[in-house]
Amino acid sequence: MITGVLVAAGVVVLVAVTMLAIRRRRHRDLGTSADRTTFDTLHTASLATPGLREGLTEHGAQRAVRHLRSLLGTAAVALTDRSRTLAVDDVSHHHAQHAIGHAQAVLRTGVTDVLGPAVVSCGSADCPVRAAVASPIVDGDAVVGALVAYSRGTSAMLVRAVDEVARWVSGQVELAAADRQRTRLMEAELRALRAQISPHFIYNSLTAVASFVRTDPDRARDLLLEFADFTRYALRSRCRSSSCSRSSKTPYATVWRAMTVSSQSPSMRSTTAAMR
Repeated sequence: MITGVLVAAGVVVLVAVTMLAIRRRRHRDLGTSADRTTFDTLHTASLATPGLREGLTEHGAQRAVRHLRSLLGTAAVALTDRSRTLAVDDVSHHHAQHAIGHAQAVLRTGVTDVLGPAVVSCGSADCPVRAAVASPIVDGDAVVGALVAYSRGTSAMLVRAVDEVARWVSGQVELAAADRQRTRLMEAELRALRAQISPHFIYNSLTAVASFVRTDPDRARDLLLEFADFTRYALRSRCRSSSCSRSSKTPYATVWRAMTVSSQSPSMRSTTAAMR
């Protein structure tokens, strides 16, 4: 009986030692404290990115703002455009709700601004906010919004941190604008390509092919292949997303040459004659 108890106790001790060793090994795998801090910062930034890539919109700002506060470690953070406060993550006495007012100088000058207790503080003894730092969010050369961080006090490090985070936010906003521009360009070129293809030409071609399906299947097959070649040249695009570049799409000149070749081919001329 005593032997069984000792064996059981030994097993428990062995399991405990093994678990402790595993935990220590996992802790070492995370690297130094600086490594873990770097990882946490990058991870938080990656969480904020999807919202910011929507552009400076209310929905995107609301998705990103809490992660921006985690990056800065302040009592509150707000994002504004040029006319209103878009999103707030606030554990203070709702100072950030007035962010659009606090950001007016930044929106006007494009220069980071530090606001003291006379402007920000509500006078409550337990309020964690006594100051704010506002930095511009820019798209190209235009100031399109502001990042406002609220804290108990200000320091050179906080001002620099807010300014750097605002620069990063600006980069994401510029990428979002570029994505939208590429999407609009791609849609405009696709509409132009479609406009170059006459609906009557498509209808007549398919009707001609249908007329040969029973009487001359080989000719119908040749016509279908030529029509497929034409549509491939006319509508071909090697990209399927808004990130594609202008050079990746078929130029109008190539489409026009394909239309000309198709219309002048012997089979197409015979098709046209047959339809007449």
